[in-house]
Amino acid sequence: MSRADLLAAVQSEERGDLEAAVAAYANILEQQPDCVEALSNLGAICVRAGQPEEALNFYTQALSHQPGFRPARMNLARTLAQLGRTDEADMHYRQALAQEASPALQVERLQQLVAAGRLQQARAKAETACASSPEEAGLWQVAGNARLYLNQPEAAEAAYRRALEIDDSARARANLAMALLAQGRFAEAWPYYEARHDSSLPAHDAVRFTDYPWPRWQGEALAGKRILLMGEQGLGDQIQFARFIEPLAASGAHVDLVCRAGLRGLLGTAPGLQACHAEAPVAEHFDYWSPLLSLPLHLDDKNPLRTWQYPYLQAAPEKRQHWRKQLAEWAGQKKKIGVAWRGAAGNASNRMRSITTEEILELPRRLGAQAMFFSLQKDDASSGELDQLCRGGIIPLGDMQQDFSDTAALACELDLIIAVDTSVAHAAGALGCPVHILLVPGLEWRWGKPGSPSCALYPSARLHWKDSAEGSWKPLLSQLCEELSQSWAQNSSA
Repeated sequence: MSRADLLAAVQSEERGDLEAAVAAYANILEQQPDCVEALSNLGAICVRAGQPEEALNFYTQALSHQPGFRPARMNLARTLAQLGRTDEADMHYRQALAQEASPALQVERLQQLVAAGRLQQARAKAETACASSPEEAGLWQVAGNARLYLNQPEAAEAAYRRALEIDDSARARANLAMALLAQGRFAEAWPYYEARHDSSLPAHDAVRFTDYPWPRWQGEALAGKRILLMGEQGLGDQIQFARFIEPLAASGAHVDLVCRAGLRGLLGTAPGLQACHAEAPVAEHFDYWSPLLSLPLHLDDKNPLRTWQYPYLQAAPEKRQHWRKQLAEWAGQKKKIGVAWRGAAGNASNRMRSITTEEILELPRRLGAQAMFFSLQKDDASSGELDQLCRGGIIPLGDMQQDFSDTAALACELDLIIAVDTSVAHAAGALGCPVHILLVPGLEWRWGKPGSPSCALYPSARLHWKDSAEGSWKPLLSQLCEELSQSWAQNSSA
């Protein structure tokens, strides 16, 4: 095996020709089974292909041949963190740092603790690191992240401002915006929130838009003008901020929206919206365009929790009729309850906000005699999980929901919905459906002050708060079951 062979394999990988790269690395390993670069790079390809468990085997083989090969050690740590094996990941991060002290890797290690919900541990380690390296902006940002998720937004703000003093980065400005939003300081927050578009952010963190042939709206009068709004970020974000379409239309604007294809049927019902597109209609004339989540920056009312008309989204009557009949056949006289217990995997706080399948089965265990439960999850579930749900008393309906117009119609025919902080909760709230939302304090600014059961964002919602990001959801679920059981008993005797 020559260095030229390895270089050719690397070049195939960089071009995105993974099949050729795998073949080249395999050929190298036939000649030199202990080539740590080939083993480590095959692991990285497995991660890209969605096979993290297989990647672990390649990284482990590389380290067995050369324990000091740092790239394999760091990739092993990252992959273990991705799989939720936090203690093992942290051990390998520490070993990599022992080989070579790196502020960037230390920041990465501490951020993985934050993502895993080890918030107290992450905060303590980050603050110790800040004390020893006070000019390292990344450490202050991790300290801020841990403080924010611990529901300490004022302390998080202080950390982010210190990071900005050291390095006026887009990431620090965007993080500061989140701390200000969490304190309800909306007018201060929105200018900093624009940093999410900064080209210096890595692709997985930034919100990118194409160069459109129309000027971007900066608050100009819209009477008699056409404006195209561009949906961005998560499904829940787009559902929440669709409320701002109405005041634009009331000012005399012709408003169109571009959103994810699966949301068109639902968001197309927003008051004042003229048309909803899956892609930007570049051949049409518009006077302005704007990112959807930038609207509060330029509106007089900066409050993203205000609702002009409520509910502001509607479900299709014919789809509601279909679900009404279907649910009646399944549930009979039992109460019909929809559940959504995990969000999209790409969200940074998803591990903290989501409930395990085993934990959510506490609901039918406690209330199954009185209610029938239906899964509103649309993500891909394994055959094992589907079997676990059916045996545990939750009927999976993901395959019967083609898009959010189906979810909306189903939600409107249920007696109530129980959901974590995910797009289903936003859809139910925007539709005015009774929904119980299970939350972790500090993870999201939009739900208001932690501990309060009322929801300014969606008046039909009732909020239930876990004590912290760490620990089981079962105590909160048990409390909710008790409240529902008592409420149903009182209503039946009334």
